[in-house]
Amino acid sequence: MTDLKDNRAVSFSLEYIMISSVSIILFLSVITLSGSILLDLPTDVATTQQFNDVGNGIGTKLIMFYLIAPENGTLNTTLDMPAAIGGHTYMVKLSATNTTDQRVIIDADDIDLNISYTINGIGASIPINGETHSASGKHRLCFNNT
Repeated sequence: MTDLKDNRAVSFSLEYIMISSVSIILFLSVITLSGSILLDLPTDVATTQQFNDVGNGIGTKLIMFYLIAPENGTLNTTLDMPAAIGGHTYMVKLSATNTTDQRVIIDADDIDLNISYTINGIGASIPINGETHSASGKHRLCFNNT
């Protein structure tokens, strides 16, 4: 006859159930939290880098204008910008903060991202002003000094 008060084998089963439960809960929480770390963070870094590339390209074209701008004449060039970066459209603004510094500001529409570049020293020679939206089609930089 078995003794109902004999619980020597119960401790091994209970230990297995407790360790398994804690392991499963830990594993599920790690998977839930790591999704944002493993997927969203690299996407944000790549998106920010692509916005930086667009700003650097615009800044390079502005400096080329500064170097080759005629005293009397015009310059026109296309401005290559992707319509969306990482699924986000954006606005590019060119403005003068004072008489010598020009700024290229890239502002994403639906995420909190605002990148600004200062192009020092060209404001006196080539005043820039204007803005364009990435989804507006063709983009051009125009210089007119006639």
